[in-house]
Amino acid sequence: MSDLPIESTIYLMLSLHCVIGAIAAIIAQNKGRSLNLWLPLGLVVGTPALIVALLIKPKH
Repeated sequence: MSDLPIESTIYLMLSLHCVIGAIAAIIAQNKGRSLNLWLPLGLVVGTPALIVALLIKPKH
């Protein structure tokens, strides 16, 4: 039994959620979008933000 207040699997899932959100922000920034907007959005929303970031068209 670990000393963590929550099961370690939940910590792993939250960490992966944040990594996916950060990746979404980086993809959106590479497509000309605002990192200051996409980073918090990606950290809160996670996988849906990644999907949207992959589907948006680059700004000209």
